[in-house]
Amino acid sequence: MSMISRRELLVGGTAALGAATVRGRSARAEVSSVARNLILVVANGGWDPVYALDPKDPGLETIDSPEGVVQQFAGLDILTDPSRPAVASFFEAHASQIALVNGVQVQSIVHSDCFKRIMTGTSSDTSPDFGAITAFEHGSDLPAPYLVLGQTNYTGPFASLAAKTGSTNQLGLLVDPLNGLPVGDPYDPEVPLVLDATERDLIRDFVLGSAEQRMAARGALGSNRSRLQDFIDSFGRGEALRELGSFGELDYVRELPSQVDLALLGLERQLCFVAHLEAGDFDTHQDNAAQTDEHQAFYAGLQYLMDELTARPGAATGSRMIDETVVVVLSEMGRTPRLNGSGGKDHWPVTSTMVMGAGVAGGRVLGGTDDRLGAQLVNLDDGSLDPEGVQLQYANLVAGILALVGVDPADYLNAAPLGALMA
Repeated sequence: MSMISRRELLVGGTAALGAATVRGRSARAEVSSVARNLILVVANGGWDPVYALDPKDPGLETIDSPEGVVQQFAGLDILTDPSRPAVASFFEAHASQIALVNGVQVQSIVHSDCFKRIMTGTSSDTSPDFGAITAFEHGSDLPAPYLVLGQTNYTGPFASLAAKTGSTNQLGLLVDPLNGLPVGDPYDPEVPLVLDATERDLIRDFVLGSAEQRMAARGALGSNRSRLQDFIDSFGRGEALRELGSFGELDYVRELPSQVDLALLGLERQLCFVAHLEAGDFDTHQDNAAQTDEHQAFYAGLQYLMDELTARPGAATGSRMIDETVVVVLSEMGRTPRLNGSGGKDHWPVTSTMVMGAGVAGGRVLGGTDDRLGAQLVNLDDGSLDPEGVQLQYANLVAGILALVGVDPADYLNAAPLGALMA
């Protein structure tokens, strides 16, 4: 009887979780033959799609829409207004590379449930999100395969591949966890501990030796061995991080531009294969007009990201980073069609997503919603509205993204992919 590899065990476990939560076995999907970098940008809190991505007739009595006019950008109908000029600027520059997906059903109105569904394609707390899966499949040998700058992510069995920087830029601490900390002279705690090469090697050998001794004694099988091996592997990642040199004076803040700088630096230096960014506070229960400022700041950050990807050289000769990178922009839920008594909008189980960049069939709207913001039936192969189609579920979206970045979704999900994403 052959032994099951660790990869087969991990993949089998997550596939089983998907099978338990998503109905319908999919056929083997068309999968990109190119392994593409991935940047995931999360609009936290649940944006209101009618503010830009899913405009509705202002005369509808069933939907409260903001001020604005519908403009078409390379085939995309977008609601714009002088109060949020970054929206028009972003789409004017990059609409031809964007597949806009409307009417994504997340089947919940709870933030945590919606997040895990639209990011993992399942309703399980232990399934990895598509960023973690992509990092595992394509970047597991890199120092920090999944560079997480945001707050909401699901690593599942691939937790050892994620570098979560927290609320400040902790990459310096990841690179050099002992130097620079005020734990040196007990009589003068402000004097940091600074190790020379010999001291560093002694500590490293002691820690690794202790871990290997534990593995020999207690970690021969199962979870103990996996966790100890992850710990040992992390030392190699730390050394690889040090070889990349300084990251400069970048600080993590909730604004997108600072996160963009760090994410692109990580991709350029082959620190990571996937970067996770997160910004905004779109949870506008009290005053939905606050969506205006949120959209303005968020789309300004998105334009900076896409401008930089378009301008910076890629890894291949003559290419640009955008030629090698898929960008997915999502929010965990939408907002109700009508305003509540506080002038806000509450949670709604249908949302919109943008997928752009390498390999994307851009300049198209996939799926849609009706005059009550209900998800319409769609043909998954071409994205058109189809009375004989299916309702676009979160699992279909995640499966389509995985296929686009070069991962077979059938290894992780029992759901037909949104094939229309792929050019």
